[in-house]
Amino acid sequence: MRAGPLSIDQQIAAMKAAWPRFAARRVDRRTQSARWVGSVKPQYSSYSLEIRYELGSFPEVRVLSPELIRLPGNSEGQLPHVYPPADDPTLCLFDPREREWSSAMTIASTTVPWALDWLACYELWLMTGRWTGGGRHAGQELGEARETTQ
Repeated sequence: MRAGPLSIDQQIAAMKAAWPRFAARRVDRRTQSARWVGSVKPQYSSYSLEIRYELGSFPEVRVLSPELIRLPGNSEGQLPHVYPPADDPTLCLFDPREREWSSAMTIASTTVPWALDWLACYELWLMTGRWTGGGRHAGQELGEARETTQ
């Protein structure tokens, strides 16, 4: 039996319990949407993240600061594993076609830890030029495992 979608109030409560430094902003109970902003430090650097979510859509995560560094000419792409547009990328944290996330899951137990993992992979990529986060490029068939690049 599949669990039903969590309400925005349930998502807010889960975020407050697990990630109290992420402040809920722009909560709209009519559209069941919210925006959280908070800081994390996965390994070496601190990052300010924004998470936007509306029931019926996938969570979107952006790095507000510091600005993500691009490596032009890198074989993995100048900034791997993100969705466009280039001037406002969102992190690619899961594969929607593989149904790796659903609205029955909490953002607190999936999206935030996945964002921390993405940032750890990003920091390693900056040092080595190699993306270790796995995944698949946008437009690739499901069996082809590579990361999305931009």
